[in-house]
Amino acid sequence: MEATTLPWLNAVVGTIASTAVGLLIVVNGLFAIGVVVGRDRSFVNRWTKPLVVTDAALVLAAVGTPVVAIAIKLGAKGVMFLATIPPKLMPGK
Repeated sequence: MEATTLPWLNAVVGTIASTAVGLLIVVNGLFAIGVVVGRDRSFVNRWTKPLVVTDAALVLAAVGTPVVAIAIKLGAKGVMFLATIPPKLMPGK
């Protein structure tokens, strides 16, 4: 399980995190260009809330995905450790 699942998990987490960081840069760059080009206060008032929500979602994806992956890896290692314990040493046996 470890030989196949953990490399796949690393690849998925890397893809999600790098995509989220890339999108964060693109979204904020486009907003900055819109502010500079438009020079309109209503543009800022209209798009600040959606920008903050989008930034929060992308930061959560970029930070949360590796945290969840670490938890999954630790859980898998714990299950593999429990599988190595002889049945005679298990409680209740």
